[in-house]
Amino acid sequence: MEVLREFNFLSVCVRLLLALVAGGVLGFGRARKKETAGLRTYIITSVGAALTTLISFYVYEMLNADWAAASGLAEIKFDGSRYAACVISGIGFLAAGSIMLVIHQQVSGLTTAIGLFVSACVGIAAGMGFYEAVLVSVVLIVLVMEVMHPLEITFKRKMRNMTIHVYFDELEHLDLITDTVRGEGATVYEFELEDLAASRQQASVILTVKLAKRKASHSAILSTIAELPCVTSVQELIS
Repeated sequence: MEVLREFNFLSVCVRLLLALVAGGVLGFGRARKKETAGLRTYIITSVGAALTTLISFYVYEMLNADWAAASGLAEIKFDGSRYAACVISGIGFLAAGSIMLVIHQQVSGLTTAIGLFVSACVGIAAGMGFYEAVLVSVVLIVLVMEVMHPLEITFKRKMRNMTIHVYFDELEHLDLITDTVRGEGATVYEFELEDLAASRQQASVILTVKLAKRKASHSAILSTIAELPCVTSVQELIS
């Protein structure tokens, strides 16, 4: 095991392979959900971060061996942590590209962005030979991203507040929709009409409602709205 802590060909191969596997594990779930950044993006991010860290080790070895001897200096000062810092800074541009504001004024891609950031951090840890941190962090991240996601959705659907996006045929039917929501024991305290031209001449409204403690449920309200003849589409917006 000690040989893997040293900087040699075997440890370089193991660290890059570990970064590849870690990135693959993190990216598999995102690829399965068809997110913006998939399997290859996570793997390349992790391996690239590990490679950058290994380069910093290589430069340090060269500066204090061959290059130091050639220059006649006993030691050349070098801060290898700057390479890792550059990775962290650079990954921000990649992560920012996965964040977008969708038409419902909902921010999408935050989990993908932070996933890419963490993938880079895992790659840095792998490149440094911090094997224990890589293994533990990958397990924890997978638990959070895959296991806790359904729990989060379930929790949000049991909350009293909900946001509903409704497409309907004519603007005059807005009162019918809001009355239907109130009939299910919910209170409409905010609504936002979207531009009809932007929705292809189809009226669209985003309702923010508050459910009664016992009488109303998310699924009941959605089903009731969907049964209205004027409604063409309805969905709950969950950020």
